Amino acid sequence: MPSPKTISIRLNVWADPRTGMIHLASKEAGIISTVSSEPKSERYHPNLFRKLRRLLIGANKWPKGL
Repeated sequence: MPSPKTISIRLNVWADPRTGMIHLASKEAGIISTVSSEPKSERYHPNLFRKLRRLLIGANKWPKGL
């Protein structure tokens, strides 16, 4: 059972083969963001990137060659 402080939203997640970034978007929450595995990027978050990448690979949604 979720905590009374928890919310649930629909979050779309995909990897962009052109940029190598993972995109996060929720229309209902008005969220659009990206996560990068590049240390020089201001969007750098290796732990979150790895976890999201693992989810995308598990769903067969990770782009080939990325």
